[in-house]
Amino acid sequence: MTDSLSLSFPREPDSVPAARAALARYDDRLPESVLYDASLCLSELVTNAIQHPAVESEDDLELRLELRQDALRVDVIDPGQGFEPGPPTQGDQRGWGLYIVDQLSTRWGTEPGERTAIWFEIAHGGDSTASQTGHARLDARDDPRDPRDGELAYVLGRLRPLPAIQ
Repeated sequence: MTDSLSLSFPREPDSVPAARAALARYDDRLPESVLYDASLCLSELVTNAIQHPAVESEDDLELRLELRQDALRVDVIDPGQGFEPGPPTQGDQRGWGLYIVDQLSTRWGTEPGERTAIWFEIAHGGDSTASQTGHARLDARDDPRDPRDGELAYVLGRLRPLPAIQ
């Protein structure tokens, strides 16, 4: 059984906590760790959509949540026509959002078009392998020499947890 929800938000900073609050719908059905990771990933995607709008864009953002038997899928859709995500560079305090999404989600991807969807899934049971349409989740343990590890630790160390939204 699938539980879906679609919402729209204005392109403004107050939409980030409002979008995160939508995840409360699944409080009683998902582990706290899944909700926390989903909240952080969702915040990153909505923030990117607000900070990097299409030049002519005045349209709202769309948020789609879908809880399936094996995974939570989140889509953030904006009026922009896509982009090519690049890796963050060492020393940057910005530009780590998609790297964080990559590390916390099971898989993620983009669907460019007239409106661009950036999505992620977090498995909470069942098969969590990556499909051909998404990026496989990278595990830092796969390459202990990853030079971004120190930078990610720095960025994550600067994050401040927000109180739960009721």
